[in-house]
Amino acid sequence: MWLPASALDCYEGDAALRSWLRTPGLLTERVRAASGATFALQVFAEDTRHGEHRRAIALGPREAPWIYAETAIPDATLAREPWLARIGTVSLGEALTAHGDVTRSGFSYARLTPDVPLLARAAERAPFAPQPLWVRRSEFAVRGAPLTVQEVFLPAIGRGGAAAGAPRVAWRA
Repeated sequence: MWLPASALDCYEGDAALRSWLRTPGLLTERVRAASGATFALQVFAEDTRHGEHRRAIALGPREAPWIYAETAIPDATLAREPWLARIGTVSLGEALTAHGDVTRSGFSYARLTPDVPLLARAAERAPFAPQPLWVRRSEFAVRGAPLTVQEVFLPAIGRGGAAAGAPRVAWRA
């Protein structure tokens, strides 16, 4: 069940987590600023098949990532905007901002259980104990061509990595 931002207060009591979920601008900028020198963007997978280009990344301190994100770009969008398949280690939000002529939908939210494939993929690449986690979803349009982003807010969100005593984990490519 996907919820609008206005419903978060009813379902999530942690004000700090709600603040992360509602980050209005580029989430990458907030993660980079909060994690400081420990910031890393890891690209796990990027390929085109079954009618879309898919990209999976994690953001945050290298030892305890805060965000796992997947982008789905339909082939029709990629045909119009082929540069989207070549952004490398730049975050999607930063690449879109630099490109211009981009719109973004409002966010929708869901608290997903560990058996949902998106969370299972996140746990494979940025290990964490099985637990329900918040996901936010939004759609972008580049000159009218759509793409979808889903961002999983991992258990270490907002913690400073190893320096703040967060558990050490290794990202898995």
